[in-house]
Amino acid sequence: MEYDNKKLSEYQKFVFNFALYKTGSIEAANDITSQTINLYLLKADTIEEEHIKGWLIQTSKKYCQAFFRSEKKETQKQDNYRHEIMEQLYEQQAIGRDEALKEAFQDSFKALNDHELKTIFYYFQCNENIKEMHNMINISYTVLRKQISRIKNKLKAETYKVLGVIATKKIVTPQVNNLIVKFLRRFKTNLENNSLEKMYYYFSEVDLKKYNPSYEIKKILDYEIELIDSIYKVWIFFKNKKDETDSFFIKFYIDKKNHLKILTPPQKPSNVFKFKEDSEEGKRILKILNSAPIDRTGVSKFSDEELEKILKQIEKTKNKE
Repeated sequence: MEYDNKKLSEYQKFVFNFALYKTGSIEAANDITSQTINLYLLKADTIEEEHIKGWLIQTSKKYCQAFFRSEKKETQKQDNYRHEIMEQLYEQQAIGRDEALKEAFQDSFKALNDHELKTIFYYFQCNENIKEMHNMINISYTVLRKQISRIKNKLKAETYKVLGVIATKKIVTPQVNNLIVKFLRRFKTNLENNSLEKMYYYFSEVDLKKYNPSYEIKKILDYEIELIDSIYKVWIFFKNKKDETDSFFIKFYIDKKNHLKILTPPQKPSNVFKFKEDSEEGKRILKILNSAPIDRTGVSKFSDEELEKILKQIEKTKNKE
């Protein structure tokens, strides 16, 4: 039988549009169109012309149904596998058998993007053997090891957030840590060069004209962090030019483009007490902090009364000097 190429192209477009409407997938629509037209070519002699489009619709419907059945099975398969992977990660990473912790850890998977999820799934398909992954895909061992480590750390951080933890570095994902470190490096450099205006994107929500920091940073030491309602408050500890330990704090959020946006530029705390670790007061404060329990939100529950007494003693000593 000879076919009218123009008519055949019309039928292909007709089926493709119908399949795309039904499935919402160009790839699936192309497959269904190919299957439907191939079957039509085999049966064209038995189909009356006025019934062709009706036949095409009914046939493509069957292929659409087959596609949805396949998708449903694949989705169920992925859901089951995702559950298994979460169970394995929980066994490896979680502490204790707390059900709330387990549920929070499983919930943390929602924070992974497609690439991260695909990578961690494949990691477990390879029985947690990075060398085996390296041998099978074109990615270096070092890069893979770093990727897996970052994903695990991200899962841990998101788990603590789900649990409601607000004040510990455990809630910081590798991505947020990188944003903080990058900001601090740039801030130190631009502060030294008197060029904070170059950091406009960071400071776009504050008025730099009214901001006049009066401290010099020799070396960033560490930071502590708090997260409440998507707003981070970070205390940064640094060495100044006199080689003394000093600090400032910032407030920021992460925007939709994954950029750090400053809400409160680096500020000195209103009350700062400095003491040597080997001093009597220093030893007592460290003892309180190290022995104090941590509540569910990550806040250290040390005795406010005892700490207040020590701080008053330090203030009295300073006044005598």
